[in-house]
Amino acid sequence: ILTENLQKRNSLEDEIIIKRVTHHVEWNGKVIALDNNISYYRSAKVDDDIINVGDVVYVRNDKLDKPWFAKVMYMYDDPKEGKMFHSRFFSHGRDTILDELAGERELFLLDNCDDNHLDTIMGKVNVKRLHYEERENFSFDDSSFYFYRFWYDETYASFEDVYSHEDPTKEFIYCGDNELCYSCENKFAEKEKEKCLRWISRDENKRECFECKGIEYHLNDFVYIIPDTKEDPYTIGQIIEILNKGESLSLTSVDGMMSLTSVGGTKIIVVLRLLGRYDDLTTEKISINTSASYRDVIDIPKTIKDCRRLFFTRETVTERVDRLEGVCWVDHKDNINDLEAYKDEKDTYYVDLIAPKRSSKLEEMCLFEANDISKCLICFEKRQKNQNLSDEFYDHIKTNNQKLRAMDIFSGCGGITVGMDQTGVVDTKWAIEFDSSAAMTFEKNNPNAIVYNQCANLLLERAIAEHGRQETLSDLKDFLGRKVQSMPAPGDVDFIYCGPPCQGFSGVNRYQKADDIKNSLVATSLSYVDFYKPQYFLLENVRGMLCFRLGGEQDGIKIKGGIKMGVIKFILRSLTAMGYQTRFGVQQAGHHGVPQSRRRLFIWGAKQGLHLPDFPQPTTCFSKQGSISILLPNGTSFSYSKRTNGHAPLPAISVCDAINDLPEFEFVNPHSVYPATEEDKNEKRPFKQIIVPERGWVGDMVTKYESGPLSEYQRQCRKGSEYLHNHVTRAFNQLTVERIIRVPMFPGTDHSNLPEKLKPWCLSDPNSAASRHNGWKGLFGRLDFNGHFLTALTDINPMGKTGTVIHPNQRRIITVRECARAQGFPDKFVFLSDRDDVKDMHRQIGNAVPPPLAFSLGQELVKSLLK
Repeated sequence: ILTENLQKRNSLEDEIIIKRVTHHVEWNGKVIALDNNISYYRSAKVDDDIINVGDVVYVRNDKLDKPWFAKVMYMYDDPKEGKMFHSRFFSHGRDTILDELAGERELFLLDNCDDNHLDTIMGKVNVKRLHYEERENFSFDDSSFYFYRFWYDETYASFEDVYSHEDPTKEFIYCGDNELCYSCENKFAEKEKEKCLRWISRDENKRECFECKGIEYHLNDFVYIIPDTKEDPYTIGQIIEILNKGESLSLTSVDGMMSLTSVGGTKIIVVLRLLGRYDDLTTEKISINTSASYRDVIDIPKTIKDCRRLFFTRETVTERVDRLEGVCWVDHKDNINDLEAYKDEKDTYYVDLIAPKRSSKLEEMCLFEANDISKCLICFEKRQKNQNLSDEFYDHIKTNNQKLRAMDIFSGCGGITVGMDQTGVVDTKWAIEFDSSAAMTFEKNNPNAIVYNQCANLLLERAIAEHGRQETLSDLKDFLGRKVQSMPAPGDVDFIYCGPPCQGFSGVNRYQKADDIKNSLVATSLSYVDFYKPQYFLLENVRGMLCFRLGGEQDGIKIKGGIKMGVIKFILRSLTAMGYQTRFGVQQAGHHGVPQSRRRLFIWGAKQGLHLPDFPQPTTCFSKQGSISILLPNGTSFSYSKRTNGHAPLPAISVCDAINDLPEFEFVNPHSVYPATEEDKNEKRPFKQIIVPERGWVGDMVTKYESGPLSEYQRQCRKGSEYLHNHVTRAFNQLTVERIIRVPMFPGTDHSNLPEKLKPWCLSDPNSAASRHNGWKGLFGRLDFNGHFLTALTDINPMGKTGTVIHPNQRRIITVRECARAQGFPDKFVFLSDRDDVKDMHRQIGNAVPPPLAFSLGQELVKSLLK
């Protein structure tokens, strides 16, 4: 296919006639408008071609042998410049990210325009804009025939419906009547948005509102302020005064709003009343004693944390407006009817106390009256309007049964499904999963869904046979011995999301194969899209998919040759060929309320005519940023995160925030290597002690909570759960148990801190392979209550690839439930195994997309639907 594409491209370039000189240019028709001595025309004759406004032409490119494709937006005669036209450019597919896999005749509209002399036109091009349902099945007898259907974003390498980028009903604000250009309009709007700031007022005598970087700020707004320390959550303050530094202003009116624009450079500063975060006063970081032994008991405070609780202060500060990064909503606790529902909203906080300053002590706190809060009435009305619209939207969906009917392919246990279903607009009705244990888990937690525990390729073939060829199918059993139900028909599925097996692309896999058969399941996912034609599509995979070379050859343990970013190009080319808008980006789970480092690649698809979902902005800080930027083949890079220096509205979720409410227990030391001393025999531990069997599990599959939730994260996890499930670890042999127990009781310790007889030879001997890899630091590692979990892999094993799995203050490894909490799974989610194997449950969690991350993506889908 690649060779054929390259051959077609060469023949295509041969067909383009490069006309080096234009001999004659004259206007065709009368002047249609005259403005500032510039005459405007609808038509011109360039050599033998009649060129009209709206035509697509070849434009001579003196730097390259291949011409530009350009659409004529308007023509004019300038006394200084001569006969001119303004053009909006197209990009050929080969000049987009599609590159080698681009269609030979497909163009993509750009937001790139310029003024050109008419004599640079080499001829007309026959370009057709495709309708939504039109496919690219054309005969290319006409060498000048091309087509287009998408607008291409050169910064983010995304493809959007071209209709929304040259909408004939668009109202132009910035372009003059004789110089209408969509690209110019967009550029002017973007420049206006990017201007540092401008005054906005409903009353020219009052300056109570301004716009900065596209965000409106009003008097009494609560705002996010960029703090001085990197990766800290935003400081929150209320605008109590807006000051003008005496610049000269010009007054204009746009849509009834008075806009005061600076003539000499706007200089607005704001006076802010600061609010403190209640947790900063009540929560102490857990102290670390680096001389602690394995016998020490680390006391963990049981203080209840609430990251949404603030307190007012009498502290004020004057700030430049470029230090502001958005608005939030703060209300008094007494004004809130349902506090839990209120905290479930985005960017919402509550107060009930006041203190002299943010660093005050608890005893300096006083009650704060509800009537003492000043609110911005504009934002209050806007908030009420948005809530009413949201309520109407969800009522409409519920009343008319219009949730998106979804299919989860390669579903695993259902991480994406959990997050998507939480949005209230998605109903996952079908799931396909090869692994029987994961299929059982999905079925247990989604009893209304049909789960197919079979091969995805076989199931698609049966769907095509039954619904495409109208064949009668013979019975088929799944891997659990049950009869496979009929697959849904085209038209039944509105949304397909999937996470094809990632091992072949993962950077953790040191032995990638150029022809790994599992990698072909990406094509299976796209084949489902081709058959079912859903409205929306979402593909998830590891970040390593970005750099996997498609069509490469095996060279030892490496892959040589192939197409750079080939898998991504293949997916984007397939989606656009099927008529889907698409964009891709990398997201860090830690930015979306998960106490774990987990970067994942996502690719959105949406049918033309729909709004293509965006990617969410970080809601929580995360200390281990890692790169979420994507490097494109042309050398440019991009990221969808707009936050400054790792800041976010909420603090990072720590290991302590995630699991310190769970029942405590420890392994009993078998003393298989070091006999028990008198001190060991007399030791009284504050935790329940459990003897570890050689097989099975340790802990309780079902138990009761021993306390209420101690953090907002735990409250979210506990929703709808009366009992705690899967609070079990896997069993180990006695030697491994003794090693786990003897790791000293402070974070960062690992196998290197063990007594000599317990140190694994393969990790400690100077002649071992580990000696060439820093001793594989972190194996038998103890977690830090103040830190975060490492990326979840498919095996919780202290000798595994991610061996930092020992509980922060208990002598055991972390349980299935604690791993699930690390991923953001709700406690009501029950993990099953067809072999009652705890390793199986850990594997399911390690393969899953964290539900809070899926929920954040789902919220972007909701925004698209609301549009």
